[in-house]
Amino acid sequence: MSDVLTIHTYAKINLILRVSPPTSEGMHPIGSWMHSIDLSDIISIERIEDSASEFDIRWSDGESVQWDIESDLVYRAHTIFEQHSGERFPVRVRVQKHIPAGGGLGGGSSNAAGVLMALNELSGSRFSEQQLQEMAHEIGSDIPYFIDLESFNTRKPARPAIVSGIGDHIERTQRVKSGITLLIPNFGCPTGMVYRAFDDRSDHAPFDLSAIQQAATSGNLEASSIINDLQEPATNVVPELKAIMQRLQSIGVHPHLSGSGSTMFVIGAMDAITRSRIGERIPELRIIETRLV
Repeated sequence: MSDVLTIHTYAKINLILRVSPPTSEGMHPIGSWMHSIDLSDIISIERIEDSASEFDIRWSDGESVQWDIESDLVYRAHTIFEQHSGERFPVRVRVQKHIPAGGGLGGGSSNAAGVLMALNELSGSRFSEQQLQEMAHEIGSDIPYFIDLESFNTRKPARPAIVSGIGDHIERTQRVKSGITLLIPNFGCPTGMVYRAFDDRSDHAPFDLSAIQQAATSGNLEASSIINDLQEPATNVVPELKAIMQRLQSIGVHPHLSGSGSTMFVIGAMDAITRSRIGERIPELRIIETRLV
């Protein structure tokens, strides 16, 4: 009988994201408080014998994704796992995607981490968590956050963490309970261009990692504590995002940006009147009620 694993891979938001200017290698050191949210993709992985691996990646409505499978982080995670294993590991992978792409929610990174941990389980847990994080970092700096074997082994979302360095230093923190309302435009933000716009600014100031640690340790979700150094660069790169944020503010909604955008969020549930106002004035904006998990 074939071994089959079905897992949920959860999105994240950046409750805090501080960014430093790039290093000589072109990497941006960060300090971020990341927290998983109750929005997930579903992945099934089946080990197969004597055959080429198969990948079927679709949206929840059944439509195939709009990019080449070979460029998807699920495919690349499988490739890097085989490279580190030193042998072929043929599988059949099916992904049902619910997390919007290109929105700063880490959907692709979460998928890749889930595949790495699932392959590791199917192969007899040959790699440690640190080894999995190191191979994950080879294909994406956000992916190591999602490598959390303690949570994966009980099929829970990755624990929140303070992520620093170039995504390679992860300090797990306690989970925080709160509702979250996501505000999702019908466009994404080009991450590379957002970081270049950040680099063009002349007002870079060093951030205090201890302040991030204090906020995460205390579970402080006050608006004044939620900071994203990429919010202004993202709105400069994508004027449509700036316009939507201004329209939201005009009806009393003050959103925060996750990652490099374009997904915005507010802490807590949103009342029916506010939802109705958004629906009337910004009908293209998708609203998802979720929670920190």
